[in-house]
Amino acid sequence: MILFSVILFLIILLVSLCIYLFCKRVIYKLNRRVLARNMALVKNGPYMQKFDELTESEIREKIIFPFFMVLGYNTYDMREFKSYINRAAFYPDYVVKKWDNSKLAKRALSIKYIPFKEEDINLEKKLFNAEPAGCSLEELFDKLYFKSEHYVITNGYLYLFFSKKHKKGSKHFDFCFDLRKYSKEDAAKLAYYSKQYLFLEISDVYRV
Repeated sequence: MILFSVILFLIILLVSLCIYLFCKRVIYKLNRRVLARNMALVKNGPYMQKFDELTESEIREKIIFPFFMVLGYNTYDMREFKSYINRAAFYPDYVVKKWDNSKLAKRALSIKYIPFKEEDINLEKKLFNAEPAGCSLEELFDKLYFKSEHYVITNGYLYLFFSKKHKKGSKHFDFCFDLRKYSKEDAAKLAYYSKQYLFLEISDVYRV
């Protein structure tokens, strides 16, 4: 009887895992198909055309918010897209939270606006050489504050994605998305950071 229960549990676990992986794959393919086209609305919009004339608040409102809206995040829901602007310099500007046990608790993305220059990035070696004003990368990635799955540092048109597995002392980032000039391959990589993809977890399969 115990053996039967164990086998049944393993079968259910395996089926759930297969359903989860299948759903993740379908979600990824759907996002990859439409993301490049939808992101073009931000890229070709009037505000990107006059980016150098925008103030910091305009960059946040007219560029950064629409960027994450295209990725599926509700930037107008302060529960999901929590703002921490004007907090300590080492704290993220925004934290995207996802549901956990019927409440918004888990952290998907930590986002920080830093007006860095394009020459601060080495795309070939995936290195970010800038140091944010008032803090360091080590402070930004301190586990005391950074508890999200990914950290996003942006100047408005460049979006650097760092993993929670970021090693101490490293300046390497996982992926850079350039809103001004991106390829279908770039959009395909960006699809991994969409709300639908990041928010789906194996526990959701059991709830269904």
